[in-house]
Order: sequence, then C-alpha cells, then structure tokens
Amino acid sequence: MTGYEPPYIFDDQLSHGEHGEAFLDRFFSRWFRIEPATPEEQRRGIDRVFYDLRRNRVLSIEYKTDTVAARTSNAFIETISVDSTEKAGWVFTTEADILIYYIPGKNIIYVLRMTAIRARLPFWLLTYKVREIPNLGYYSHGLLVPLDEMERCAERVLWCDDEELPHSADAD
Repeated sequence: MTGYEPPYIFDDQLSHGEHGEAFLDRFFSRWFRIEPATPEEQRRGIDRVFYDLRRNRVLSIEYKTDTVAARTSNAFIETISVDSTEKAGWVFTTEADILIYYIPGKNIIYVLRMTAIRARLPFWLLTYKVREIPNLGYYSHGLLVPLDEMERCAERVLWCDDEELPHSADAD
C-alpha cells in the first residue's frame, strides 16, 4: 500500500453500523416484522430475522452499512476478516439468506441474495482489486466491487431518504 492509511476505528464503524441498522429497521418495517438476531444467529452472521407481513415467509438478513462507497462507487466485499488469524470474511461465513447493503451518502439500498453473491464471487476474485483495510493490529481484506456490478447482482435496488417512502427498481 502507498501513503498513510488511517486505521479502521472500530468504535466509529460500530456507530455508523448501528445508525445504519436503526435506519434499515425503520425502512423495512413497513413490509416486515423485524426481530434482532439471537446471539447464536449473530455468530452465524445474521443480524435480523424478517417476517413478511404479506406472505408466509421468513428471511435471515445481514446488514452492511458502507459510508465509503458513496465516495468510491465500490462496495467492499470482505474476504478476510482478520489477516493475522486468517479468519474468513463475511462473504464466506454468513449464513444469512439476504445481504442488505446500505450506502447512506447515496441513499441506496441493495438487496442481494447471498446465493447470487457467491455465484458471482469466482468472477469477482479474478476481476476486481483486493484492498487491505488497516485495523488496530491486523488488516481486513476485501474486493472492491463496482456499484453497477452490485446493482446487476441485486434482487432489488431501493433509493431512500430518511423521511421519504422508497422508490424501487427491480434488477434485470
């Protein structure tokens, strides 16, 4: 890596993530009854369980809030969580059905099936750059996937505002 890279500050990122989770809970509550994951579900990479208000359907959800993607136009798809212990990233370990990837600076929410992400992963590994993100004492590694590729992979893309109803576009 070149130049100074400030470390990823866990408390700052936790605050962004918690704000994103609260927003996403409010946003999706018009369609789902939302329950926080149990500690066991959290260990399996699940943040929420969505109970569909219209159909008899239950979905396990992983939330990601990415404040940097608004500037870079790339999603960070984590392949290695902790390089010093070779701990696999969430793209390999989550057992969630759905990834909800929220980009606050662009007011965009990508709704992606984990099966679709994993189907594209071999192509992404060959095509996109890996970035190392410094943490305190280790690095996380991830692919920089362009947002237009995320949109192609998404089941649904939602544009939102804190105060507005969503506008949606189904992916082709």
